[in-house]
Amino acid sequence: MTTSHQPRTATPSTGRRRAGFVLLTVGGAAFFAGGPLHPEGGDAGDRTEQLHSMLVDPAWYPAHLVALLGFACVAAGLLALRGDPEIGVRLGRLLQISAVVAVVATLGAVVHLFAATRAADVAHGGTTPLIAAFMGVETVVNPAWGLMIATLAVAGGVTRSLGNRIVLPLGLVGGLAFALATATIAFVDTFDPLFPVAGLAGVWLVATGVVGLNRRAEEVRP
Repeated sequence: MTTSHQPRTATPSTGRRRAGFVLLTVGGAAFFAGGPLHPEGGDAGDRTEQLHSMLVDPAWYPAHLVALLGFACVAAGLLALRGDPEIGVRLGRLLQISAVVAVVATLGAVVHLFAATRAADVAHGGTTPLIAAFMGVETVVNPAWGLMIATLAVAGGVTRSLGNRIVLPLGLVGGLAFALATATIAFVDTFDPLFPVAGLAGVWLVATGVVGLNRRAEEVRP
């Protein structure tokens, strides 16, 4: 008896899956690029003075526009993959929750971008709704995004629905580093050196996108 491999036929979810992995790839590249572009700020003074030095740096807007692109593409990618029946079954509610976290983080990135408009208030120790939202994004939303990436890396790698076991450590380490660094940046500088390590989350997203696209190409190849 002989058997032959039958390629999977195209389904409505095929386009969404491809778009999802492309968006994750672009989002990961933008997230990784946003790190080196981010202004470092001055070392003098307290945390408020150091933050002010970053807010008035000309690099603030281009760096955070790139970061916003990254967050937005990751959110759009996860929303697209949410419609894929195979990935949805393997990841269950985790994918749904991750998509929500990614959307909230994208909105937070908008707040982050425009926080520079209140640099003068920060310099004088003032607090505005935008600055309060900015601090909430930095210490709550961004850590949640990092933990989401770490969790997706583990679950996706184990089930081979997002990435694989080889690239899993990149997302786990990068996501945890981003979560810890952002959660503590407003209070201590102990974990600031983890920000470059957080770039591994972007590498994981790119690798996951590439793996997903290659895996899909193998499935439909005659």
